[in-house]
Amino acid sequence: MVLDKNHPIPLYYQLVELIKERIQSHELKPGNQLPSERGLSEQVGISRMTARQAVAYLVREGVLVVKPGVGTFVAEPKLAHNVLHLLGFTEEMMQRGGAATSRVLEQAIVMPSLQVATGLNLVSDETAIKIVRLRLSGEIPLLLETIFIPTTLCPGLEDEDLAAKSLYTLLEQRYGLHLSRTRQTLEVTTANDYERYLFDIELGAPMILLEGVTYLDQDRPVEYFKAIYRGDRFKFELESQRNVVDEAHGAPRFSLVWT
Repeated sequence: MVLDKNHPIPLYYQLVELIKERIQSHELKPGNQLPSERGLSEQVGISRMTARQAVAYLVREGVLVVKPGVGTFVAEPKLAHNVLHLLGFTEEMMQRGGAATSRVLEQAIVMPSLQVATGLNLVSDETAIKIVRLRLSGEIPLLLETIFIPTTLCPGLEDEDLAAKSLYTLLEQRYGLHLSRTRQTLEVTTANDYERYLFDIELGAPMILLEGVTYLDQDRPVEYFKAIYRGDRFKFELESQRNVVDEAHGAPRFSLVWT
């Protein structure tokens, strides 16, 4: 690996990009161990502090993982989630050849908050079924989801075993609810103390918040959801087209909004 010390791009960032290139070209594979900070600094002719800065940057991005007392390793590739495809976590993991498990943290009939009731078009005395699940791949917690569904649409859902079943498959096959579209927002956030505990990550670690409403064919809201994804284990796929209009709603199929 050769760095250009006369280039305006900082040396640590040049090293970051070189390591990423070696991973993308499969010279470095998931599980491969990197040289120590001293070894890296000697290889490319930089200080150990600069090498440490590059490694720390890649660890924060989830590209590398540090095993205390052992060394620094190439992390497993991030899971790709396509936010434009209306798939549940279980369905998406199965499509990718993986296995999904769930830990149900809460499942009960509740009086929803005003925000949830408004999103689901519920009147003041209507209840919703609240489902909170920690979703895992193997033993690794990947996302925490909180879902509200109108009780009148799914009687008995509060008693279903949602640790072993796909919620979307259950909605369609048992309740005859055909999911049509979702409207959602995506933003970057950080792990609070509860999320730090659930995911076994550092307080303030980068997370991705996905929040929105899922609709039936007749544009009736059926699900209000909030999902917190680990920022170091996920990336989101988006596809947008210029001047393409959704005929049903007379608006672009996808848009980005900065606030």
